[in-house]
This record gives sequence, structure tokens and C-alpha cells, in this order.
Amino acid sequence: MVLKSRSLMYCPVPKVATKTLLNFMLYMHVNDIIDNLEHNWTNIDAGRAQVEKRINIGSYVHELRQHGIAIPKTEEPKSLAAFLRMYLNALRFGSINETHSSRSLNPWRLSFTFAFPYLRLRGLHNLADIFSPSFTRAIFVRHPFERLASAYKERIATLKKDRIQPEPEYDAIRDAICRKRMWSRRIQKPLLKKDSCKGSVPSFEDFVRYILIGTHTSTGITRMDYHWQPYSSICQACKFKYNFIGKYEMFNDHFNSLREIANLSDWNIEKRNGASGLTTYDYQKFYSELPDDLICQLIRLYDQDFRLFKYRVDDYINRPTLLENCNQLKTL
Repeated sequence: MVLKSRSLMYCPVPKVATKTLLNFMLYMHVNDIIDNLEHNWTNIDAGRAQVEKRINIGSYVHELRQHGIAIPKTEEPKSLAAFLRMYLNALRFGSINETHSSRSLNPWRLSFTFAFPYLRLRGLHNLADIFSPSFTRAIFVRHPFERLASAYKERIATLKKDRIQPEPEYDAIRDAICRKRMWSRRIQKPLLKKDSCKGSVPSFEDFVRYILIGTHTSTGITRMDYHWQPYSSICQACKFKYNFIGKYEMFNDHFNSLREIANLSDWNIEKRNGASGLTTYDYQKFYSELPDDLICQLIRLYDQDFRLFKYRVDDYINRPTLLENCNQLKTL
């Protein structure tokens, strides 16, 4: 995601405060749209700007209401610019103003979020601009093992009935893990009922075994779900040479530094989207019973994430002979 107006590029890494950071980028993008709609039409793509005449503001307001944003009839916006100002407040505070409380908003679940590119500012004419000294190339990272455990907890171990919104793709992955486990225990096909995996939560070990399939090749890694794909691969760390690296473990400090670089002061730093409430200790427990061979495979998979961003395996795994065992397994 690139905002030329702020000389800022950000690569989103799932499970690393992504909702907060994407909302932050989207907020600046929408701010730019409003500014250019009102003051500087030369920066607007004239052909696509005609879409404003066909935008149904009422349907956008209805969609926000469906996602828990309280909008009284008396405060319904009458123009695109007014709607976008209201939307900025929803992004920044989670509600349209201090009077009307609402639940946390995930704009990437809203269909109209993807209408905004029709009003997009003129993009980069040359990709080389990203590598200029004045451009900030930002990435936020997290300990690879904590990120993986967080992805398991939220995407796999949370059942459909407990989700705020449906995620059928992860229900399908949960079902596939269950069926693979049943086959590995030599349960014959006639005994597999259609709903035999319904409501079943696979163990963390079964999940890890499943995601490791095919990861011995670069092609297999690129086909992984991006919630557990190495972020050195997702964001092509060696290619883009990020000059701003924020860490999840120091998020508030590093996010404030990014806000200063982007020259954005009016953001609610107290509002953190999607935080799970789990501690590092909670995530460490997921690894306590994993066999060495699986941990060794995970170390291999996330090797670049560990090395490039200076994370340590033993922050999560307290096994003195583990790395020696990994070397032996590698030799075998």
C-alpha cells in the first residue's frame, strides 16, 4: 500500500496489528480524497471522478449500520464529502462522534471501501520513486512463533458460532485438518460421515503439521495462507529494503514514530483494533508439547523472519538441546 502524498509505503503483515495499521493508512487516503475533492481537483483522476455522481450514499450509510456503526437519521450525510468525513471519525474513533457509541469497525469487510479507488489520487508513475531517500518503506513484524499461535487461535481454534463475521475459508481449512487427521489414523472412508468434523477444533500440533505440507519448496511457501506465510516472503523484505521496521512487541512507541513521519497527529492511539488480550506466556504454552521435529521444521520455515528481524527461538522454546537436534535432523 503506497501513499505518495505522505511518501509512505506500508506492507501489511497479517496478525501484526494489521487492522490498526490498515485503518491508519486508509484514514490518510480518505483524508487525501476529501482534501482533493474540496481544494485540488487537478490531483483527481477526472475520468473516474464521474463515479461520484452515481454513488448511493444511502446504501453506504446502511452498510455502516449493518456493521454496528450508530448513525441517527438526523445525522445522515447528504454528500460524498460529508459521508467521508463521518467515515473518518468511524476509522479514528470507532463511532461517528462522541455521542453515539459503536462496536469496533473493520473497514476491509465493507464493500464500499473498494469503491474509493475510483476516486484515487494519481498513483506513482515510476516504481523507482519508492526507493528514493525521501520515501518511507514501513513494515511491522512480530515474533514468528507468537504470530503463528495467534493465527491458529483466531482463524482455526475459533468456531463459526463464536465469530463476529463468517470466514468460510478457515472453516474449510479446519475441516481439511480434521479429515487429514482422521485418515492418518486409518479410519476407512465409509466411516467418514459428511458432518463428522463439524464443530471439531484441531490441536495446535495437527494445525502445524497441516501448514508445513509442501513448505520444503519456495513454490509451496508462496501458496501458503498469508496469515502464516513468512512475512519475509509476503513483503519481499530483501527486495524492498524497508527503512522503517516496527515491532509488535513495542507497538505503541513504534506506531507513534510512524505517525510523526506521516505527519498525522489526529489519530486515536488508544484505539487498538483486534487485540486478542492473550499474553506472551499464553502463546508460549502452544509450543510446550510440540515434538522437536515440528519445531525444527518451523525454524526452517521462518528462518529469514528470525534472522532479518533479530528474533530468537529460545524466547519461546526452552529446550537446551533443540538446535542440536535440529542440526541432526537436517543431516539425516
